[in-house]
Amino acid sequence: MINCLWLFGSTSIFNSSSFDFSWKSLAKRNLCPESARESNFWSRHKQEYFLQANKQQQRAIAHNTGPALILAGPGSGKTFTTVERVRYLIEVHHADPSHILVITFTKAAARQMRDRFFARMDNQFFPVTFGTFHAVFFHILKTSCHYNGSSILKEKEKREYLRAALLTLSKKFYAQNDGKMDQEWEQGLLSEIGFIKNIGKLPADFTSEYVSRQEFMRIFVSFQKQLAQEKKLDLDDFAAAVCHLFRTNPAELARWQREYSYLLVDEFQDINAAQYEAVKLLCGGKRNLFVVGDDDQAIYGFRGSDPAIMRQFLKDFPEAKQIFLSVNYRSRAGIVETAGKLIGQNRERFPKQIVAGQSTSDAGQDVCFVPEATQGARRMQGEKSTLPIPTGTASGISTAAFGTSWLPLSTDRSVLVCGFQDRRQEAETVADEIGKTFRQGKSCAAIFRTNADAVWLATALKCRKIPFLWKEKPKNPYETPVCQDLLAYLRFAMEGRKRKDFLRIMNRPCRYLSRQMLPDAEISFSALHRAYAQKPYMQEILHRLEADISRLAKMDLYAAVHYIRRGMGYDAWLKENAGQTPSAGESRQGQERAPAGARVHAAGKLERDLEAADFFQEQAREFQSLTELEEAMTAYEDQMDQNMADAADTAAHTAASGTTGAAFTTLPIAELVTMHGSKGLEYDAVFLPCCMEGVVPHKKSKDQAALEEERRMFYVGMTRAKKELYLSYTKGTKETQGFASRFLAECGWKEPKR
Repeated sequence: MINCLWLFGSTSIFNSSSFDFSWKSLAKRNLCPESARESNFWSRHKQEYFLQANKQQQRAIAHNTGPALILAGPGSGKTFTTVERVRYLIEVHHADPSHILVITFTKAAARQMRDRFFARMDNQFFPVTFGTFHAVFFHILKTSCHYNGSSILKEKEKREYLRAALLTLSKKFYAQNDGKMDQEWEQGLLSEIGFIKNIGKLPADFTSEYVSRQEFMRIFVSFQKQLAQEKKLDLDDFAAAVCHLFRTNPAELARWQREYSYLLVDEFQDINAAQYEAVKLLCGGKRNLFVVGDDDQAIYGFRGSDPAIMRQFLKDFPEAKQIFLSVNYRSRAGIVETAGKLIGQNRERFPKQIVAGQSTSDAGQDVCFVPEATQGARRMQGEKSTLPIPTGTASGISTAAFGTSWLPLSTDRSVLVCGFQDRRQEAETVADEIGKTFRQGKSCAAIFRTNADAVWLATALKCRKIPFLWKEKPKNPYETPVCQDLLAYLRFAMEGRKRKDFLRIMNRPCRYLSRQMLPDAEISFSALHRAYAQKPYMQEILHRLEADISRLAKMDLYAAVHYIRRGMGYDAWLKENAGQTPSAGESRQGQERAPAGARVHAAGKLERDLEAADFFQEQAREFQSLTELEEAMTAYEDQMDQNMADAADTAAHTAASGTTGAAFTTLPIAELVTMHGSKGLEYDAVFLPCCMEGVVPHKKSKDQAALEEERRMFYVGMTRAKKELYLSYTKGTKETQGFASRFLAECGWKEPKR
């Protein structure tokens, strides 16, 4: 929030003398009639950009007063159009720049538009306000209601307020949820509270994933009561507080309507109900509301955004001008066509047809790898490279080591698809292709549905010493409880009978063993047999455990982990612990009384646990001894951080030197991002791994609305690509069958017979 406020201040505060000079000089330059000013504007526009804006962009730029809805597809130049419209208002219509407000969602986007605007105005300062929703709303509240920075609820305070609210619940609640209320659980509950505020829904009508409806109502009321008592504001309260101010104080509403005569809202598809209501009140009777967005790129439903608001806009403003920016200047024709097939499957959307704006020569250009002679020359010049020498072509890349190949999905071979046997194979092949892509001096990113899906590729890139930037690096996978359990089993079997290892595994799965029977630092099975001499059923359990431990000691690491999971019942215990099957002391009736959301949360935890076990098992395949595995685990975090540091240094060096394209001679940099995090970015080559059912679309996406948002997320990932798009999935093994995502079929992919 502090960053947002800083941004708002930086765009609003200006030197008055500089402003007077800029405004007066501009006024002198534009004393001619409006028609002549418009002619001069388009003449300068063509000279500066070497290309006239297309007819759709011109219509949007030249819009003067009244509401307007600009449907801007991917790569259609919406930022360019928004900035030029602000310039047009000032230069042609002589709009007062201090009365123009441009709102977007992120600090980076606001800064980008501000910088581009000032560059277009010859770096002369004009008091146009570029800010985020949070920054603009807080400025209003700070000015009218005398809030300050200390009024904003900090993350630590938010958790304290939540815990205080939980104390209002019954002892029964704590008995049922003991052990579940970790940091992730608390964050999930706080996200739900924020979601309710954003959509304007009553908490009594909301079904929580973590608590019952009645419990959620009590938690919400208690949480908000604490905020009111302490005169604090949550970030999610800003829009609602502004709406309350405007409805209860007409004088303040009129004041701010005079302050901002022109409103421009970027990324309008991401707006929530509370923000939309505040914007409607702010635009007032002048109705100079200019909104730019694409309902096909609405992917923030978890934050309360709703693409239906774009359709509601036309009902609230029936006189609004509608303009569709249909030309994609970013991507090759094959990528545009394939992505269009996918998103066309959504029912709730504005009908539109996106066309590629790249030249025919660009669209048909085949991928060309760097010749070996050139590579050798680079090595002689001192380039430090550890990448394998590439072979083949991107239209039919041979991966004979894995027995797979990339197959073209589009006629111009810009979209390639490949199926793999497992995630390890997929990650290694994709990592090799990333190396080849950077040999061509191209920007590159791998985009995933969730951050956890990127662990496999990150490990493969690390092994190949390819530096990469991980936008939202998750927790070290080796530090997860599941990996630590499996490691404790291996240590106990292969390195000695240490008490700390046994304490971790003795009841995973449940064996009814008590730590009171373990007085010594070293565990002896003979001592355990004596301790449980009066319990014949425990003797059988101990005999079985001792035999299993003896087997583990004789196995290689991969086989040992497999045996722990399947033979010793560790995976079954994970499922039982997540509530998938009733334990001996539980009834089905007791499980059915649990909130539906709680069962969903448990299922998500089970999925993450099983993925962690799969990861650990595959990594164990690479090592001959437990000592080697432990050393690799210890070094994992340091190596990952070093790789990312190298990537950051390389990125900074490249930006400073201005080396791009064919002149690119620094170490390659790959970016690992989620579909949510990729919004607004673009790359020469994009990889979309893990295109399987249950991943994309996510298995929790049961209804039509959730499925359509998943399709929009996939669409966003696809349209980040400029030249090449790689789609891949895993077929699975005989034990675990994998299926290509339905989204691939909707793109026109027909899976080859196995």
